[in-house]
Amino acid sequence: MASSDHARSTRRGQTRAIVVTIAGIALIVFASVASAGLLPSRERLVVVGDSLSTGLGTSAAASWPVLLERAEESGPEKLEVVNAAENGSGYVTPGDDGDTFGAEVMQFVNEDTKVVLFFGSDNDLGSTPAQITDAATTAFQAARAKAAPDARLIVVGPPAYTIPPDGDLVSIRDALRTAADRSGAAFVDPITEVWIAEHTDELIGPDGEHPTAAGHERLAQLMENVLER
Repeated sequence: MASSDHARSTRRGQTRAIVVTIAGIALIVFASVASAGLLPSRERLVVVGDSLSTGLGTSAAASWPVLLERAEESGPEKLEVVNAAENGSGYVTPGDDGDTFGAEVMQFVNEDTKVVLFFGSDNDLGSTPAQITDAATTAFQAARAKAAPDARLIVVGPPAYTIPPDGDLVSIRDALRTAADRSGAAFVDPITEVWIAEHTDELIGPDGEHPTAAGHERLAQLMENVLER
């Protein structure tokens, strides 16, 4: 009996050794493949914005950043979307938690961030174009400094809900374009591209400000197009 027990114990020890060896080889192979860039990567995208991006009026789970991440899951470079948007915030104007777009950058953008996407904001109505340009330039430069060296900065101006657009909203758009040009960021103009104004009944909720579920779906499609440009 003792000899039989010893044989079984030896076989169990050998089996464990083989399993450990195989697991070690698997880890080495996995690390080698990952370092060679052969595994699907997750590109970290930080959304800096206001209540148009938080899901206010619908739900956070139905917001366009969530839908964008879901739509990109099957792509070669899957997105990890970090939603830094805060209700009421702008480049100059603090939001509900006291943060401007620049503060959102400081809190959420890091060296792993490959894309910083700014969206908005009509919350800066009442600020001068110079104030908006200066605050936006500071935010863009901070994002450039904190993000990965090859990160992309994309600035999407505020959308208009009427044709012709409100003049003060156009002033915000122009101030942001100036700041984007100064900072080497790509600028996208929802006013000229008429993202919303022709379909407000469907895309904007009863409060006249925030997207419906259909509105968030539309924004997710538009932002996906922006990323592909």
